[in-house]
Amino acid sequence: MERSTNQGTTANHQALLERIALRTGQIPWQLWAIILIIVSGTIGFTATSMLLRLPKSPQCVRIFWPVASASMRIYCAQIEAEQGTVDSFLRAIKLVEALPDDHPLRHEINRNVEEWAVAILDIAEKEFQQGKLEAAIKTARRVPNNVQVYEVVEERIEKWRSIWREGEEIFAQVEEELRESNWNFAFREAVKLLSVPNKYWATTRYDDTVKRIQLAQEESSRLDKAYAVMRRGGIENWLSAIADAEKITPESYAYREAQNLIADAKEKIMDHVDDLIDERRWSSLSDVVNQLPDSLALSEEIADWRTLASAGLDAQTGTVENLEIAILALEEIDENRPLYQEAQDLISRFQLEKQDVIHLQEARDLASGGSVDDLNAAIAAAEQVPSSNPRYQEAREEISQWTNTIQLREDQPILDNARSIAASGNISDLREAIAQAQRIGSGRALSGEARQEINQWRTSIQRQEDQPILNQAMALAAGNEYQAAINTAQRIGSGRVLYSEAQRNINQWQQEIQADRNLQEAYLIAQPQTPQALISAIAVVRKIPASTDVGSQAKQALDRWSFQLLSMAQKLASRSLLPEALKLAKMIPRDSAAYSSAQAQITTWNKLMQPPQPELPPSLAPQNEFVPILDTETSEGEP
Repeated sequence: MERSTNQGTTANHQALLERIALRTGQIPWQLWAIILIIVSGTIGFTATSMLLRLPKSPQCVRIFWPVASASMRIYCAQIEAEQGTVDSFLRAIKLVEALPDDHPLRHEINRNVEEWAVAILDIAEKEFQQGKLEAAIKTARRVPNNVQVYEVVEERIEKWRSIWREGEEIFAQVEEELRESNWNFAFREAVKLLSVPNKYWATTRYDDTVKRIQLAQEESSRLDKAYAVMRRGGIENWLSAIADAEKITPESYAYREAQNLIADAKEKIMDHVDDLIDERRWSSLSDVVNQLPDSLALSEEIADWRTLASAGLDAQTGTVENLEIAILALEEIDENRPLYQEAQDLISRFQLEKQDVIHLQEARDLASGGSVDDLNAAIAAAEQVPSSNPRYQEAREEISQWTNTIQLREDQPILDNARSIAASGNISDLREAIAQAQRIGSGRALSGEARQEINQWRTSIQRQEDQPILNQAMALAAGNEYQAAINTAQRIGSGRVLYSEAQRNINQWQQEIQADRNLQEAYLIAQPQTPQALISAIAVVRKIPASTDVGSQAKQALDRWSFQLLSMAQKLASRSLLPEALKLAKMIPRDSAAYSSAQAQITTWNKLMQPPQPELPPSLAPQNEFVPILDTETSEGEP
């Protein structure tokens, strides 16, 4: 249609020009100018309009492909491929693949086909990076199977699936850590998504995962208060923690943590109730049971606990009548109930207690007289309660109390008399007081107090006996008679109060003796004044502690012999015996006054022993370059 319009316009222009040519001689030149301007403008406007309305390939739309040329097919295929979609690339490939394999343009055709196939795979890769795995796989498999790129399609798909599985596994682990409230581990797992070679997992899913972790932390923080309250202990705090945890919905990541908290608190409550039953704290049990909510799903247990608490309170009155009432109440608990066995055990216990109550009441009546004979009679009556009976412990407590009362009345006068004797403080009276206090046997009410007094009196005796010995030893040591001081202090035997002090002094005096021996030995060794003799003397004198009496003399000898060694080394160096001089100087110890001078000499001699650097011709010498001289030998050494 557009071509017909264009042809018609061209014909009109030609007819117009012919008519103008016939009348050229009759029209003035000014009119000719106007006509030319109008005609050229009309032609330009028409051409521009046609170009703007012209499609990219007007001839490709109407071509009859069975008779189309190869160049036209290639041209139209390239136009088609410029759309950049999978379908357009496939249409382009289909256009050119219809040409025979031996066509002269086959090389160019194959190159274009491979480029378009790669472009399809690139589109699939982009879809994969956008998180559209299945779409990417579907796109990749649209690559024609007769192109070289098709060989890597399945490999690429497997790679995508592997990367996708990696991302899913990381995310699943994050989910698991979130369910377990391991926020730090969840974030560590989430960070791994950044290393997944997929933009979708490394950006979108990573950001979403971090938001999930933050949300989970916020939800979990609501439980922090509940945990803190539960850790305080007590039935009120446990119930408060359960109430807070029950507010967490099943959809929350903190739900599992909340359920764990509820289970922990419930277990603590049940353990507490069991302890109350074992300890026979029936009043506390009754208070606890009345506070338990229905949400704990303990309706049967709560009913039985109430029965146990009521029966226990009746039994605590200690009368036969109330024990029988308690037994009747417990018999109401059916054998199908959770605490049936506990009820049966209490029934057996309360039946035994009826006999125990009779014996204990008789014993208490006897003890009310208050005399020693009355107390002994009460003890005999209470001992009729056998160890297998529930009230046995109560009977033993009564017996222990009455026994202590008897022992106090018997032993207090003995201990008071011993203290009176020891009041003078002299050794003979202290020994007499000890003998008196030892009449109180072990295990009696006042045995511990008597033993404490005996230990104090023995300490006083030992100090009075041993202090003069220690004073004499210290006086001998002050006069440098260390061996005599040691012999004297050793008279204080082990286990006595001043023994440790005596041993500390003995160790110090022995150190003084050994230090003096070492100093004299060093002097003898150094007498030959040879290098080896001086080195050996220095080794001995360095063993002498500075805190001893001869410590200053040892330091003077050390410095003197060290300077002698340095002098000998310098003499060797003056005779060009540098290796021998270095070896001797290195034997000077760090703690001597000659050490710093020796180290300076060692440094100097090391430099002298280095081989000279060969001189380079001026043309080979480095310009403006600093060449460090390396010291290849150590400058320190100790014997």
